[in-house]
Amino acid sequence: MVAKMEKIVYSMALWAARVAQVALAAVMFVIVTNVLMRAVWKPLPGTYELVEIGGAVLLSLGVAYCAVMKGHVAVEVLVEKLPLRLRALVEGTTSLIAFVFAGAIGYDSFVYSARVMGRGYATGHLSIPLYPFYYLVSFGLIILALVLLIDFVKTMFKIFRGES
Repeated sequence: MVAKMEKIVYSMALWAARVAQVALAAVMFVIVTNVLMRAVWKPLPGTYELVEIGGAVLLSLGVAYCAVMKGHVAVEVLVEKLPLRLRALVEGTTSLIAFVFAGAIGYDSFVYSARVMGRGYATGHLSIPLYPFYYLVSFGLIILALVLLIDFVKTMFKIFRGES
């Protein structure tokens, strides 16, 4: 059951990371276009808004895949000297705490996205509606929470079954 859920969540994280890669390419294109247009004629209108939106999408959708690949910074100076089960307990506790925070922030940002949609908030210069990007941010955080939950469950197996 855990393996099947892990496969589904990890594929969602990979899909989100691919969308984040597209956002990165789009942000790079906007910045380069703005620099070139500034040199030749006048700057690209709304550059700041587009880069800000792209950055939010890039970070929120890329963080879950980073967690899947264990690309985050982990300080293990003291933990690596602990026995396997105690190390798993520390890792599980960390995953559980991070799951609670990521899940709460993802849920609250989802609720806030509905409020933003209802109020019709948009960017100042280009009038781009903001709610789709708020939903993407909440989606990325919820995927991160699911990845952290899977990490927690896997570390519990290490503790109770003695798996390495």
